[in-house]
Amino acid sequence: MSTEARPRTAPAKPVDPSLGEQTRHGPVAQLLIAWSPLSTILVAYWVAQWITAPLGTGDGASTNRLGAPLHVLGPARADETLLGTVPTVWLQARLVDGTPHWYDAVAALVYVTHFVTIPLLTAVAWFRLRDRFREWVAAVLAMTLVGIAGYVAYPAAPPWLAAEQDRIGDVARVSGLGWEWLHLDVVARLTELGQSASNPVAAMPSLHAAAALLVALFLWSSAGRLARLLLAAYALAMAATLVYTGEHYVVDVLAGWLVAVVGTLAGRAVTALRQDHPPIEESA
Repeated sequence: MSTEARPRTAPAKPVDPSLGEQTRHGPVAQLLIAWSPLSTILVAYWVAQWITAPLGTGDGASTNRLGAPLHVLGPARADETLLGTVPTVWLQARLVDGTPHWYDAVAALVYVTHFVTIPLLTAVAWFRLRDRFREWVAAVLAMTLVGIAGYVAYPAAPPWLAAEQDRIGDVARVSGLGWEWLHLDVVARLTELGQSASNPVAAMPSLHAAAALLVALFLWSSAGRLARLLLAAYALAMAATLVYTGEHYVVDVLAGWLVAVVGTLAGRAVTALRQDHPPIEESA
């Protein structure tokens, strides 16, 4: 009895469980795909830094390339109005004595998480929360672009720069001091190198504070009680770190939190729009 040869079919491509899409890419390629939207942030940062470059450290031109002046005392006066003093000056007068302490190490560790949190959560959203990936990316891009627009429209000197110009009390930039306490001087030097190449008048709003709160807001709905406490603690720890280390005023942090809320709403709007207008499936 003869048997007919069955046609050979190609093996099925792996199917993404959340989007129902077929993918041919391995995990490394998928990670690069997930991170690709973040390149928009790098371009926006570069454009903003080019616009504010004439201001430098405040000793050169009086305005940026769009004619916006450098604001030095405005944020400090806002802090005084809200709290009766400039918290950065108050904290450093009591805690900074020229030698590193354990709390400087905590501050250094919290500060540096800003540079890994967004890429890390982007990867988690791609691999584990794929149904919310577009929401997360939209939230990050909206938060960042609104924040960078703030840098351009309102270039502001952080506390350490205002102190260098003798406009407020004594403030040192101590965000890298804790690495000495941890005996990681190489990390301290890398931090200083990165800060020297950053935009010195990009303080209002604080995107460090914004990113920390955005992470908390995005994960809040899927987090348990303990996780929510940790998320809230992280956002508050970042805020305290930024003020203590001379990187930002309290009003910078509050503005950053507002921008995080804007980003969150933008992300949710994208999700709502997709639910109202689902993609049209092709008929077989």
